Amino acid sequence: MAATEKEGLPAKFGHWTALYAAYLFLAGWAYLRHYFGVFGVNTGWLDLGLNDTIAQGFSVLFGTGALLSVVYLIIFLLSLGIEVFWVNHSRKVDVGVACCLVLFFPVTFWVAMYAGISQANTDRGNKTSLPTIRFAAGSCTYRGKVVFVKGESLYIYDLAYLEEPRKSAVCSFDLNGVSPEVPQLWLVRSGDLKDVRVVHYQKEAKPWSFYADKPRL
Repeated sequence: MAATEKEGLPAKFGHWTALYAAYLFLAGWAYLRHYFGVFGVNTGWLDLGLNDTIAQGFSVLFGTGALLSVVYLIIFLLSLGIEVFWVNHSRKVDVGVACCLVLFFPVTFWVAMYAGISQANTDRGNKTSLPTIRFAAGSCTYRGKVVFVKGESLYIYDLAYLEEPRKSAVCSFDLNGVSPEVPQLWLVRSGDLKDVRVVHYQKEAKPWSFYADKPRL
C-alpha cells in the first residue's frame, strides 16, 4: 500500500501543477491582452510565447493584480485539503471541487483584466514605468516611451521631437499635425534608427519593484 501511495504522489503533483499553470496562463493572457489593448495593440501581433504568458500570470501578483494571490491561495488550500485531510472523498466532493475551480476562472480573468488596464493607464500618464528612448532617424531626433520590443520591432508610445527640426530637415517620421492631446503608438524598425539610447532616470532600485513592472520582451 505504501508503494502505491508513493507512486501516486508524482501523478498528483503533476495534476495540481498543471492546474496552477492553467490559472497562471489565463491570468497572464488576460493581463497582456488588456494591457496592450489600451495602447491599441492586438497581442496576436506580438507573438508572445507560452512561458512569457505564464510568467506574467505570476509576476502580476506583485503589482496591480495582488488580489490574485487570494485566488491562488484558495486553490492551494483546496487541493491540499482534498489530498491530505479528505483522502476518502466521494464523487460528490470531486464534483463540488471541480465546480469551485471552474468558478475561479472568471474571477481570475476579471482581476487580471483590471490589473492590465490599470497598469496601462498608469504607463500612459506621468507616473509611467516605461523607459524613455532617444534616437535619430533621418536628420531629426526623437524621444518616446518603449512599450514593447520584439526582434527589430519597437513599439514606441508618445513619440515626439527631441529638438524642433529645421525647415530644411528631412525627418523619417513626420510628426506635424500630431496632437499632443492624442498620443499615438508608433511601430518602428531598429535598423532604421541611429544613436539609440534607452534612458532610465536615476532612482533607488528596490528588488521587488522589478516584478511589479510589466514584461518587456
